[in-house]
Amino acid sequence: MVKVFPLISLILCVLAAVCTIIGFSTYWYQEKIESVDGSVSSNYYKYNKVKGILTFEGNKTTTTSSYDDIDGDFSAQLKFYKAALSMDILAFVNLFFSAIYMGMGLFKGISPANQGKLKNSLNAATVFLIIATFVVLGLPKARREDCESYYSHNDTLTNSCSGNVFKKFYGTETDELGKYSWGPTTAWIAVVVGLGISFFNNIFVYCTPVFKN
Repeated sequence: MVKVFPLISLILCVLAAVCTIIGFSTYWYQEKIESVDGSVSSNYYKYNKVKGILTFEGNKTTTTSSYDDIDGDFSAQLKFYKAALSMDILAFVNLFFSAIYMGMGLFKGISPANQGKLKNSLNAATVFLIIATFVVLGLPKARREDCESYYSHNDTLTNSCSGNVFKKFYGTETDELGKYSWGPTTAWIAVVVGLGISFFNNIFVYCTPVFKN
């Protein structure tokens, strides 16, 4: 007979793992420009590529480029993206093993040794997701560093690297040219959701008779 508590924890492990898969397979950050002429330009960023979408008069153009093909300096930002990616993958690995251990407990008890491994895996997954979540919060500072590095030859342009986009994690600005917005997107949101699920699963495992035979 399938045991209810291990089944619930297993489902939570799988859901959190799905969130980590979304995290390392899609984009972490975006910026969007809505011009007064009606055109909308969006850029989506991840650890190895940038996707651009331009919409104008009902026509939509999508491009995908590597950072080497884009004019600008992204070295500082890439460190944050790659660090978040690494933490996300480590969280997935630990959730995978947690699901295996919990799956073993669906029909029979989990040995004390595997109980310890399960708890350690769940704890590690939660810690890695916390790090992945907060690492990305450093992107505004990294963007400022890249901007100042790129325009280091021109003091006038370097002064343009002090706007809100280089200080705030997300936000919106409007001027006579249109509306500019920036902030986290799918991958970061998925990691935050995965963190919530993993954290709840930790509490669930420690507070319910998951290991009861």
